[in-house]
Amino acid sequence: MSAAPSHASDAPEKSRRSPLPWVAVAFALGLVVAVVLTAFHRRDDEQAHRIHADFATLLDALERYRGEHQGRLPEEGNLEEMLVPRYLPVVPLDPWGRPYQYASNSQGVFLATFGRENGRGGVGEDQDHTNHDGHQQLLR
Repeated sequence: MSAAPSHASDAPEKSRRSPLPWVAVAFALGLVVAVVLTAFHRRDDEQAHRIHADFATLLDALERYRGEHQGRLPEEGNLEEMLVPRYLPVVPLDPWGRPYQYASNSQGVFLATFGRENGRGGVGEDQDHTNHDGHQQLLR
């Protein structure tokens, strides 16, 4: 008599499935997250580059203004009234359509934008930028 071999090692179909589909899903999800984060970071970099390029343009115009006004700049003022049309055809606006903030004293010029929210502090699009914040290397 021959007995049918026992296949105790036969497991249900579910337990023999490969983990490969889950690995592929996790990889795809990670890739999507990386692409989205990179896009946001790139946009922030582009905005910072634009802001600091605007600062360079404004600082150049302010230096020309200073040269024609006995080395002096107003302590505060409207950049458009000061610079257009003699020193610039138009004063650039920040990426959110607002004028850059301007102040001057005997130590130098201060230019700023306070980000999308127009409030102090923040990160990303809400980050403050000044002509003294160390981002000038973006222009190199």
